[in-house]
Amino acid sequence: MRVISLKKLRGFWENSRNPGAESPLRAWYQVAKAADWTCFADVRETYSAADAVGNKVVFDIGGNKYRLIAVIDYEGHKVFVRHVLDHKEYDKGRWKKDTFGEDWQPRPNKGKGRQAGGKRSGRRRKRDKE
Repeated sequence: MRVISLKKLRGFWENSRNPGAESPLRAWYQVAKAADWTCFADVRETYSAADAVGNKVVFDIGGNKYRLIAVIDYEGHKVFVRHVLDHKEYDKGRWKKDTFGEDWQPRPNKGKGRQAGGKRSGRRRKRDKE
């Protein structure tokens, strides 16, 4: 999966209010990056404590110290990190007002470029043939 973005994770762990967050967030990032999730059930196989809340997935991070809220585009193989929160901020519920991804439409299959599974089509550019 393509995780967007490491910057939000880094911003959280570099904050002095979140000591000890770097290691579990980096571990989550590496696992998510290597994953090939096609549906929420795949996410649950990797993270049994993950919860679907509307169009978002809530991950328990660092022994349940932190919450990572993401929107996952399974078809596009992208994980959009929307929020990284401690329990106090998570419990306030402001993250629920985030409407990112609620209006997504199914992607049309144009038959060009990358095929399912991330493989390139058999066509080569002119300069590749030389």
